[in-house]
Amino acid sequence: MKILIIQENGRHEKNRHFRECFCMQRSLQGLGYQVDVWGLGHDNFEMHPLWDSYDLILNFENYDLNGWLPDLSTTSNPKKMLWSVDAHCRGIKPFLDTFNGGEYDLILQSTEDFVDENSVWFPNCYDHTLIKPSSEKTDFLGFCGSLLNRQQILNFLSDKYGLKKDIWKIGEEMVKTVSSYKVHFNINLANDINYRSFETIGCGTALLTNYNPQYEDLGFVDGENCLMYKDVDDMCSKLDMCYDDPKLVSSISKKGFELAKKHTYDVRAKKLINIYESLL
Repeated sequence: MKILIIQENGRHEKNRHFRECFCMQRSLQGLGYQVDVWGLGHDNFEMHPLWDSYDLILNFENYDLNGWLPDLSTTSNPKKMLWSVDAHCRGIKPFLDTFNGGEYDLILQSTEDFVDENSVWFPNCYDHTLIKPSSEKTDFLGFCGSLLNRQQILNFLSDKYGLKKDIWKIGEEMVKTVSSYKVHFNINLANDINYRSFETIGCGTALLTNYNPQYEDLGFVDGENCLMYKDVDDMCSKLDMCYDDPKLVSSISKKGFELAKKHTYDVRAKKLINIYESLL
């Protein structure tokens, strides 16, 4: 089978190889498929692919600020899927517009709440070949990511628990940083389950995140392989418990790392092929 993945190339050299298109390409190639990547910023961008030469086209581009995405409505041969990763940020409308305009067969929704008759749940994941435990755990609590709307809660945790703030660390530096935490704080922006959730347990670090029923559907169990809080008081109670019981943190980290094996790109690639075969 011949597959094309469409997505803009990564803009930062440090984490370009972490981009969804390359991670999925590696996993699908590992299953024996021919997989090409094309999009703005790639060396082959000026040469438009022969769309109908593919069996499956995967559109992973979620933003396209320059209008470079092709109109795929005239393609006749390939099945076409759109992976909606950031609908929790943009809303679902832009993805529905792309889906309808390009006459796609299916939307892969990373957020379960958006699943409808034209889509299936296809959660985020992580690349276990890039993200793994890589350093000694030296900090009790940390946050590695972008600030966005998290400044207030991060300041609170920094004052009360000495949270280490590592803002905008990417690529291998991100992996090393998250691996150095005993507990990694997370708060999702909306109704999503973000990449940080999977990357954290993939680093063998205990995940502390806000409650969302989607976590339970993915195998996350509060107090067993992660920690989920429903409000600030609950969060503080669990952090106090972790501070007093290092063995509990170690156990949660180990069980989280076992769960991570179910959420790799390799696992998602196999699911993707099963979805494709169901469309034939």
